[in-house]
Formats: sequence, structure tokens, C-alpha cells
Amino acid sequence: MKKLMQCSIAVAAAFSSLVVQAAAPVDRTTTPIKHVIVVIGENVTFDTLFGAYAPPAGQSILNLRSQGIINGDGAPGPNYAKAVQRLGSNRLGRYTVDPLRLEPYANLPQPLLTGVYNPQTLQLFGNIPDARFAGLHANGPFQITKFINYNDATAATGDPVHRFFQMWQQTSGTNRRLELFTWVATTVGQGGDTPGVTPGNPGQGGELMGFFNMATGDAPIFKSLAEQYAISDNYHQSIMGGTGANFFSIATGDVAVYNENGQLAPPPANQIENPDPLPRTPNFYIRDGYAGGSYVNCSDPAQPGVGEILDVLEKHERRSNCAPGAYYLVNNYDTPFTLNGSPKTLGPDKFVYPPQQVPTIGEALSANQVGWKWYTGGRDAADVTGDALYALIRSIVELQVPNGTPSAVIDAIAFSQTQPLLYNSIGDPHNASSTVVGGPLKSNLKGLATMYQDIAGNTLPAVSFVVPKNLDSGHPGYSTPHSYELFVSDLVQRVQANPSLWKDTAILVTTDEGGGYFDSGSIQNIDFFGDGPRIPFIAISPYAKHGHIDHTYYDHASILKFIERNWKLRPLSKRSRDNLPNPVAHKRNPYQPRNAPAVGDLMNLFEFDAKNEHAHDASESGQHK
Repeated sequence: MKKLMQCSIAVAAAFSSLVVQAAAPVDRTTTPIKHVIVVIGENVTFDTLFGAYAPPAGQSILNLRSQGIINGDGAPGPNYAKAVQRLGSNRLGRYTVDPLRLEPYANLPQPLLTGVYNPQTLQLFGNIPDARFAGLHANGPFQITKFINYNDATAATGDPVHRFFQMWQQTSGTNRRLELFTWVATTVGQGGDTPGVTPGNPGQGGELMGFFNMATGDAPIFKSLAEQYAISDNYHQSIMGGTGANFFSIATGDVAVYNENGQLAPPPANQIENPDPLPRTPNFYIRDGYAGGSYVNCSDPAQPGVGEILDVLEKHERRSNCAPGAYYLVNNYDTPFTLNGSPKTLGPDKFVYPPQQVPTIGEALSANQVGWKWYTGGRDAADVTGDALYALIRSIVELQVPNGTPSAVIDAIAFSQTQPLLYNSIGDPHNASSTVVGGPLKSNLKGLATMYQDIAGNTLPAVSFVVPKNLDSGHPGYSTPHSYELFVSDLVQRVQANPSLWKDTAILVTTDEGGGYFDSGSIQNIDFFGDGPRIPFIAISPYAKHGHIDHTYYDHASILKFIERNWKLRPLSKRSRDNLPNPVAHKRNPYQPRNAPAVGDLMNLFEFDAKNEHAHDASESGQHK
């Protein structure tokens, strides 16, 4: 919902001397991997997708099934009570990350159709009950596909809330207790600054507690990839909250910040978060939502909500990583440039963040003569005109325009209406960089048609980031996990059909964040911004360990660390997460680093020969300390 809705409501010296690098990778990697392809879908937690996955022989996993929360058939397991949802109470009268737990729900609230589009009218159904779940009688995790058909690409479900302060409150920062995911979602919704969201109708039900069941046939492609290659059951979104902040972190290991001409400044007052509860409501935040509160000055403990989170960090001896006077964007605003590179208008009623000077992975790769591209579905004209949605919208336009309207005019109208529905603007974070957009590196931002040509023509760069079109992303409301796994399967087949490319490629498949869905995994407090819940991660490569489930603690900075280690690059900046050390696991708990804060570099998902191992072990001695 967030990106489609934003279509309607929607600092490093400049590298002026950089030239766009040739597509051929520089042959100086520390492993046999010469091509990395990072594929980023949307909005499922690890348990949403892998909650019922049974590990291969000799492997172990932490999910709903292994903990006895569910059985293999999706029914409640012997330890279901661990995930039973409870009512809560904000006893402080201000924001708290640890609300009082009250009695259990008798049944989850009715799931809603929030964010779901009618495929015939392309209009939102609205915040109304989802009749498909009328027979739901559960007060904890439930199998979605007992009510809908997994393989029905049109069977999208409601969009759970997935915003910064809500996720902190749902998890209390560490996810030690699992009872309040539903209460927080249904008392806050997507924030009162979001059109249609009010204290009386927050637009959230029990949809966030749903999961898919690989043991009964759901997600067969992802299950097969997990069995053939390697997955992580401890990979996390970097930032509490939603898509925009997490995509930005994938590109930078950092967070976007409000500025005026490169200098820190306060944003418009109506765009600053205030998660204190509105008077006479149980937990409905005063200022929060996609058309309002999204910035926070987390260096000031007197700011609403900030002191509570800083207290958690102090308890765990963590730094906030919040610069004095900086207002960080912790929720979704649109990127500051159009597709042609023109700056967008800023202002109190423009929910767009300013051009950024935060160093990006793209700049670092180019500075070191390593080829890269960020491929976002919908950027290329062929992505749009070749999509079935374009044909549908064009037919509607043709009925609405006067007789005799030239075909070229109809095409242009249909294109302008279709592209925003397909293109994930906040999933294109290099389009926020004044350095990238303002110079030759802008030509590294492409669409999927270009990527498919690059794969077929052996011109794929060393590092590729791939973002599906919105309708293939897996995002609830307008896509499904089935659509995302079909996209991934097609991409993998294209790469494998080119043996010279496949032999030295690693395809890293993940999502931007968990979409507000329930997850049972513990969370490491790294700084004020996260980490957040676990999300799926699959490493597909001839060098991936077969059927392996890796418990090393990872987050989105791990992708940066993997790229940097493979091509001998330094961390992006002094503040970026790729400076963190690799984890040293507790013997009794491999999921939490004893040298926290720490995140891994993904190398444990792969198996290289002794010569390569020696080379990349030596490379780490000078990096990521």
C-alpha cells in the first residue's frame, strides 16, 4: 500500500571526476564470485514464509514449527501459548516500548482488506473486513492458505502496519516477548497522518499473524531453492519500520537525514513524529503517518518517544548513532528526484525527503572501478509497455477519451498512469543521492528490460541490485509471495541458462523488511534505528552450501560487507553499519553475538576451496574491525 499510496500523496564530496565504469567486472575478487546479484522483494518476515519449513537432515532451524508454536499441518502446536496475542495498556500516558500485557485475545480481530486493490477497477477496497477470513478462530499465528489459494496471484491479503515506532513497541526492541504485535497494530494503524486512518478506524485487523506453510505446499519455489542452496534463519531488516528506510540502508548502511543544501536543519513541524498517545485513546499516536510524522531527532531524549528507546539502548550498552540536531527519516517519504533527474518540490505538504549526500555503495564501487547497476522494475519504458497492467489501463483510457484521440496521446496517458503503479520509487535509493543523480553515475540506474539484455548479452556488471515491479514484489495488498517467487525463479533460470555467467555468480534473495508480520526471532539492538525483525534470505550460487541453514547474525549491512570483502573495499563511512565486526556466536545461543553489536558478511553461506578461503580470511584482517 505504501508505495502505491505515495504515488498519489506522494554528506561526502561530489565525485565529479568519476566516469561510468564498463560492465565487465574487475578480476580481483577474494573469492571465485565475480558477479553478485541482490534481489529485493517486499514485506514478509522469516516466519511468514519459512515458519513451517522442515530443515534437511543434519540442519537445524528456529521457526514457528521448531519451537512447537505450530505443527507441520499449520495447526497450533504444544507451545502455541508462546505466540498467543494479548491486549495491552499504555499505562504511562506517553509512548512506551513496553506496554502492560493484559488478558489474551479470545480471537484475533477480523483481518481487513486494507491496501488491497480490486483487480478489475484498480481501486482500493478500503479498510473493510476480508470475508475470506470470516471463519478464522485463532488468537495467535494462523495459516493463511487455509482460507485462500496460495497459487492465486490475485489473492492479495491486507497490508499490516510496518512503521518505526510501532515496530519498536511490538517487539520492545529485542522481541523477548511476542504478545503485543496485534494490539499495537490495531490501536495505532498506519498513523493518523495517513488518509482514512482514525482512532475509530485504524484500518488493521489480525492479518499480521498469518503465515504460509511450506510443509503443505506453499512457496514451493522458495522451498526448493532452500533445499538446494543456503538460507539464513537469522537475517534481519536493518531499520525498524518500512520500505523506504530499509532500501536506503541497503544502499548506504545508514539513514536519510533532513537537510537544506547539505546542512542539517529541522524539517517542517508537521513532518516530525510524535508517538505519544492522543488523549482519550489507548495508543493512537499524535503525529504519525504517510502524509505527516516521519522524522525524529533521536539525539534529544526529550523528544516524544526518543527517551524510551535510548533507555533500551543504554541497558544494552549500545550507542544511538544519532548526530546532534539531526532529524532522521525513519518512515516512508518519496525520493527527491524524478526519473529524469529533476528535483521534486519540498515543503510541509510534500512528503518527499531532500537530496542526500550520504555515501552509497554505487559511488564506492565506481570509485574502485567495479561495475554496478541498480535495476528497478518500471524504470525502462519496455518494463511498462510490456506489462499486462499497461494493456488494461490503456483499454480503460481509450474508453474515456473523445473519439478520434490520436493513438500516441492514448499511449502517453496510459504510460503515465501505469508507470507509478509498477515503479517502486522508494526502492530506488540511489535516486536520492545528489552525487549519483547529478553526475554520470545516473546512467547506472536502469530497469528490468536492461537487466535481461545484460544477462543475455554477457554485459551484466559485477554488482547488480534488482527490484521487481510492484506487482511482482510480494507486497501484501497488491502482490503475493507467489508472484515474487515466480519473479525470482525466472531470474535464476535466466542466469543459469548462461553457463559463463552462472559459474561465478551469487544471487542473494531477500526482502526489504517484514511488512509488520509476526516473527518469533530475537533481535539485536544495534543503535536507535534497529535492527528489526528477521526476514527471508537465500544465497543461490554454485558455491552456496547445499541445503545449509546459517545461524550467523546478519542484517542488510551484511550485503555491503560481502561486496566490500569480495572486492576489497573499505566501509562506506564512519557511521555506516558495514563497520561492525563479524559476530562471535555464543556457544549456547548461536543466534546472538557475544561481541554485539556485530553483523556477519555472509561468507558462512558459501564454500570455497582452501586457496580462496585463505585469500578472503587475509582480506578481513584489514577490514571491518
